[in-house]
Amino acid sequence: MAEVLEEKIQELLSSRTELADRLANLEKLKAETNERVYKRIRQDYQDQLDSVLSSISAERGTLEGKVAELKKEIEQRERRYTEESDKVDELNLRAKLKEYDANDGSFRAELEDARHSRAATGAELEKLRSELGDLNKVLKDVDEATSARKSASASRAAKEAPVEEPVDLEIDEEIEEEPSAGSETKCPSCGHVNPPQKLFCENCGSSLDEEEPLDEDFDLVDDDLDL
Repeated sequence: MAEVLEEKIQELLSSRTELADRLANLEKLKAETNERVYKRIRQDYQDQLDSVLSSISAERGTLEGKVAELKKEIEQRERRYTEESDKVDELNLRAKLKEYDANDGSFRAELEDARHSRAATGAELEKLRSELGDLNKVLKDVDEATSARKSASASRAAKEAPVEEPVDLEIDEEIEEEPSAGSETKCPSCGHVNPPQKLFCENCGSSLDEEEPLDEDFDLVDDDLDL
């Protein structure tokens, strides 16, 4: 059963490798190939490859089931081999203890049968372990093939995905800059707040120049006063 499954899987893996190589070579010939012909052949190979990979994925479950069965069989054979080995060791020890006569035909036959059974079980165990190793290798190949398929699909999806153009943020150029705090001038006469750089009040026409306060201690002298 395992040999049939392995052969089937190996055929699928071989087909997968062949198709992947053809696609790679087709890419190298793209520049010198008619574009319509290139697309048609590429699509043909890609469809075949997808079919093969789907078959590989479907068989993976069957292989995993067989691997589980083999592990159980190996465990059973290992227990039997241990029991048969103990039987051989026990007969040999009893013979050394003179419990049995070395020339006793029945004892020698029993010992021979125990050795034969142990050897047969050992051969079966070795075959099962080899078969399990082969199936595990096939499963690894299936995983690699499936991983390659997912990577290829992701790559194609990334290439086919529409590129989003950057959004230009419109800036209203008509927005006037607000004057910095404290740049307005308040009219000392009417209290109207005037824009900066104004020399006279827009409301009452009064001068916006601030006069420096006079020193209270300063004495005004009338030049016309007769001394």
